[in-house]
Amino acid sequence: MTLPLFFKKTSLIIMLCIGAVLAAAGIYLVIHFGLFQNIIALINEDLPEPLFLVLMVLLPVAGFPISIFLVIAGIKFGVFWGILLWLLILPLHTTIAFLAVKSLRPFLENLLSNTMGYTVPAIPYEREALFSFIFLAIPGIPYAGKNYLLPLAGASFRSCVLMNCIVQSLLGLPFILLGKSGADLNLSLFSAALVAFLLLFILLHKLKKKFEQS
Repeated sequence: MTLPLFFKKTSLIIMLCIGAVLAAAGIYLVIHFGLFQNIIALINEDLPEPLFLVLMVLLPVAGFPISIFLVIAGIKFGVFWGILLWLLILPLHTTIAFLAVKSLRPFLENLLSNTMGYTVPAIPYEREALFSFIFLAIPGIPYAGKNYLLPLAGASFRSCVLMNCIVQSLLGLPFILLGKSGADLNLSLFSAALVAFLLLFILLHKLKKKFEQS
């Protein structure tokens, strides 16, 4: 192992440890001052389920962070029903984004070309599934951005829906566990959520590195 690579991996581990410590400290303060109970009571009592479902369908399409809805889903519906809800709404978000991009594609391509001199890359048909999977798995781009950019690059409806359901369902799972662990103040479930976050982070980091090398 070269020295720069050693320092790079060491700094990554240090950053993860610092992040874990800060997260644990924040959660301790929230529990200590009773904020968890107030937030959970507000979600369970003052947020009607039909309203929450409508907001979860519409707002993430407009760019609102999906992670907030997944945490609330874990609090309000539990792990099983939260995951089921996520699996039902995921293809709906993908379909809305695909149809929107399909109808606006000529306008968007002209806009990018004329204002920025940018040409939207086309995905080779034979690598569509692999590219879609890697693109959705690489961190850094928001959930809504991925839903719109993938069909803009020419991915088929089947690849958009299938790969979103495979990749995004896994990425959303820790947030649902986190919400449920907060609702029940369950330390074991909270630990499982942190482990899931860590494993996903390592996996996505390796995928990104492999993709950049290729």
